[in-house]
Amino acid sequence: MTTKIMPTFQQVENILTTAAVKLHPSEVHGLICGTICSSPKVPSNWDEVLGENLPEKVIEVMKALFEFTAQQLRDFSFDFTLLLPDDHSHLPVRAEALTLWCQGFLTGLHEVYEELKTHEATEVVEALNDLIEIAKMNFEDVVPSEEDESAYVELVEYVRMAVILIYQTMNEAELPVIQSDVVKHLH
Repeated sequence: MTTKIMPTFQQVENILTTAAVKLHPSEVHGLICGTICSSPKVPSNWDEVLGENLPEKVIEVMKALFEFTAQQLRDFSFDFTLLLPDDHSHLPVRAEALTLWCQGFLTGLHEVYEELKTHEATEVVEALNDLIEIAKMNFEDVVPSEEDESAYVELVEYVRMAVILIYQTMNEAELPVIQSDVVKHLH
């Protein structure tokens, strides 16, 4: 059971804005999740995710977000949630956040991405391909309608379950980490 409290979208957004960190809160959370999934057996250093020289308050909130998320995934918690704007936000804003979350997640997976793509579990390959498509979704075409709202809710649930699947697969697998020239930092 998770005992820590996950920072809210608004808290993360406020701290990033105050510190002039030009990242979207959902993108940051996706990056954290991808990083955790890429090496679930080896605790990642959360501070490597966003880089160095961050103000103390940003470090405190990011550490809490990282630890909470890592604990949820370690517990195989179906309470695992994506850091997205609340349901009162306009649908295009939430759709954009979901695309950024997926982009961050895929960036966090960069070290094991090629290995995952060739994994025997076709569900994992299918989930990765779907996450890539969601990351490319044109959120500007989303209109506040009941149909698009339902589609958004289904996508969020799909992404959530895909992350749990990928984490579990990586936790059970003995996949080698492929060294990459891709920088671990977003900025």
